[in-house]
Amino acid sequence: MGPRTGAVGAGRPRAGRPRTDGHERDGHERAAGAEEWLVVDAADGRILARAATGSTAAGSVHVPHVDPGQMGLSIGEGQDGAPLRWGRWDGERLSVDSFAGEDLVLSAVSPGGARLLTVTHDQEALVAHRLVDGSADPEPEAELRAEEVIPRHPEADPDASEVEAFWDYEAGFLDEHTVIAGTVECDEESGAGRYWIVDLTGRGTVEPLVRPHPVMGTARGLGDGTWYTVSPTDHVVRIWGLR
Repeated sequence: MGPRTGAVGAGRPRAGRPRTDGHERDGHERAAGAEEWLVVDAADGRILARAATGSTAAGSVHVPHVDPGQMGLSIGEGQDGAPLRWGRWDGERLSVDSFAGEDLVLSAVSPGGARLLTVTHDQEALVAHRLVDGSADPEPEAELRAEEVIPRHPEADPDASEVEAFWDYEAGFLDEHTVIAGTVECDEESGAGRYWIVDLTGRGTVEPLVRPHPVMGTARGLGDGTWYTVSPTDHVVRIWGLR
């Protein structure tokens, strides 16, 4: 597969993305020693609902869903873990799924809202979960372990007995069934970063993405068949698509 590309200037991305439908806003804060997830009335600041997250966050990011009554909260605890929470607000109650306590980083929600894409905290596996009636199925739909599906880097030292492979935390959906993911971070030890197209229609097939020229930065899917990368050196956003 080969990509096409365009480029525009970019600023620094926001650390979090609270979502509002005009009446409510989500927030994650520490209260009386315990962290809580809040639904706040955007008009007057009233707290409409709250739920304990059971976390000790160094940072967190809201990941929106096409339904404004649903939202992901990806929490980072540094080396201690990455608890993931999925919330549903029905106008009266905030319900929260915790993925059976697994440490997962939420990378993206599919365009139609039926799937979640996550990466394990140790970056060893790329995992897709189904959303069923707004609830996250704790059993993975697909789980792709990097050491099993990513081939050795072609530029790796031939004398190295082991070449580590792991997924980037950033990835995304090209459409409801197709994912763009990278191994840029681990590939730095050997050479150019690599990107992969993952088909979720089966149990997850992985194909390398052939690029017309070297690209820097991790990939994020836009859900319309395209994705973008941000160069860490000149902060240029490049928009890509499959031919």
